[in-house]
Amino acid sequence: MFLFGMRVVSTWLPEAWRRRFIRGHVCLSIFLLLSAQAFAAGLDRYAQLVVTDSDTTPRDGVRVTYLGTNGYQFEFKHHALLVDPYFSRVDLLSVALSAHIQPNSSRIADSMRHFAPTVDAILVTHGHFDHLLDVPIIVSKTYARLIASRSSIDLAKRAGASSGDAVTAGDVRRIGPWKIRVLAASHDRLFGKVPFDQTAPQNSGPPQRAGEWVCGEPLAFLIEINGQRIYIDSGGTEAQLPPNVHVDLAIMGMALPDSRARLAAALERLQPRYILPSHQDNFFLPLSEGFQFGPLTDFPRVQRHCAQENHGRLILLDYFHPWTLPRLHSAAVSSKFQEPNPKQRVKSQRSNGR
Repeated sequence: MFLFGMRVVSTWLPEAWRRRFIRGHVCLSIFLLLSAQAFAAGLDRYAQLVVTDSDTTPRDGVRVTYLGTNGYQFEFKHHALLVDPYFSRVDLLSVALSAHIQPNSSRIADSMRHFAPTVDAILVTHGHFDHLLDVPIIVSKTYARLIASRSSIDLAKRAGASSGDAVTAGDVRRIGPWKIRVLAASHDRLFGKVPFDQTAPQNSGPPQRAGEWVCGEPLAFLIEINGQRIYIDSGGTEAQLPPNVHVDLAIMGMALPDSRARLAAALERLQPRYILPSHQDNFFLPLSEGFQFGPLTDFPRVQRHCAQENHGRLILLDYFHPWTLPRLHSAAVSSKFQEPNPKQRVKSQRSNGR
């Protein structure tokens, strides 16, 4: 009834105003729907899955730090690679009402204290605000190389980034100690449609509202470092699965039902030693409030699927608590929360020809 009334009122407006009016009230309806749901709890319930380095963990491996949303820092020997760093955490009401949004400089500066001394590159999976909004500022402060799709590079430049490396699926980049393969990906749907999927205006000014940070061409990445492979995406659908390449760590977005529906097929192809579900936190809340699962996530289902498939050890990370990805031959791996079970170890060794 609410939407019907809005449609009637919108017929009185000029075409351009009508489109904005309807879009804004659709967003408001989504906001009301999400607000009606009780937000899920934090990580305490799954403490047995949360991994982190101890004081005795060797610092010579690949360290993974969760930055919130779908953001990660990978570190190796004082070099770092960032993926989708986003710290401003725009509130849900601003998004729902199509209000003006901008990076939060204070939150960005506070989070950047966790960065490694040298950030070689920033990878962006797609152009939505919760992946790209803060990137132009971070690029300017770290002098890192921005690697993203052409549409995301265009958005970043409109928002102040001085340059960027536009890539497509099949491209390979070697930067410092990192080898990065660019892969095709898809974006999962919200209520049957990819959010903010329209085409960005050409030659226009900086994006000012959440809906102007359009998805563009989604990408995934396969990162090779220190003899290990890390696959990362921000979610997807069964129409676009990961490559048939065995990896040590699979980081896969799990924010929406589409992502969870493709989980079994994705794990079958990747055969990961470790599985890290991503993009599950409520990214409308400040990082200072701690990890809370988002209202549309269903981690118990993810947990069940991973147990049924038995293709790797399921883990979770908390904000800014680094974890070193163990090597199969490392004698230093002793924590029961880091070591795969013996059956999975044998399976991984056979799969990788070791």
